[in-house]
Amino acid sequence: MIRAIVAFCGVAIGVGGLPGYGQSCPQAVIVNVLNARGLPIPDLPASSFKASSHGKRVTVLSASLRSDPSTRTYVLLDMGTSMSGIGAQGIDKWKIARGAAADFLNVAPPQAEISMAMFSDTVDRKFLSRNERQAMTDWLNGPESLRASGLKGNSAIYRTIVETAKTMQPARPGSSIFLISDGVNDKTFPMTANVDDELESSGIRLFSFMLDDSHPAESGIAAGGLSESVPPPNPDAKKVSELVRRSGGLGYTLYPGGNRVGQSFGVSYEYDERMHQNVRASVSEIEIAISNFYILSLSLPDDARRIEDFQFEVVDAQGKVRKDAIVAFPARIPGCTMATGR
Repeated sequence: MIRAIVAFCGVAIGVGGLPGYGQSCPQAVIVNVLNARGLPIPDLPASSFKASSHGKRVTVLSASLRSDPSTRTYVLLDMGTSMSGIGAQGIDKWKIARGAAADFLNVAPPQAEISMAMFSDTVDRKFLSRNERQAMTDWLNGPESLRASGLKGNSAIYRTIVETAKTMQPARPGSSIFLISDGVNDKTFPMTANVDDELESSGIRLFSFMLDDSHPAESGIAAGGLSESVPPPNPDAKKVSELVRRSGGLGYTLYPGGNRVGQSFGVSYEYDERMHQNVRASVSEIEIAISNFYILSLSLPDDARRIEDFQFEVVDAQGKVRKDAIVAFPARIPGCTMATGR
């Protein structure tokens, strides 16, 4: 049996426009603080968060955990040629991707505002808002999506992310894009700073479910979905993972695998019941992170236009870094000119 290896990576993003404090420039940031099971750690006061930029302290004024079942998420399902996979079981790669989208629709709360787009070099089909969730499910289970022959073209991943973020404005705290892809991007649409800038300025987090079959992993599945080791990803997948990290999202990556640690690994996926359980568990943790997050209010200098090299830690009552916390935080924070819709 070919085994999936689930890897975890991620970060969260800043959102502006919340009420201010004192004479300094206030800014709000969305941060995920998770345990090894992917569940939010509750009841953390502002004193539990330690923030800095270029080694200088950034004051955390307040912290509140928000559980919002009505968050807005745009699912992007990659239908490029590379998603058809390779080898005799290549079609299973597409089954896994399609299954991840269907699982997300199933685990998301009924109140969640979900849109979905299928894309390759262009966006081929769209379903908008929660009112079309049944139509999305029907399409994913229908004959049009079942055929891997429908996968064609080179995927313009970065252009699609930018265009989607623009359509989601004005964003509100928790607004997210969930990308399901193998990261293989059309080379005529290279990744540029515009992708980072668009996500930062709109206040939208990027989440991902990646299928990287270019470098089989040689490790078992550790507790909580965290991989014991992660092989060097292919260049395209690595770029997407870095984009997710900088934008403030969380992600999982599936690699083809073997039955036990140290076994030789195959080059294809096998979509069996165990794989389905792994996919569903991974997607469930992504949904939990999307709808459960801390909103922190930071005190920035009045003239701050952007905070670069943002660093974040969660500490205990003695000021020591908590080893049990997986912290997702932004790489940079915009200034205080961005308004947030609600």
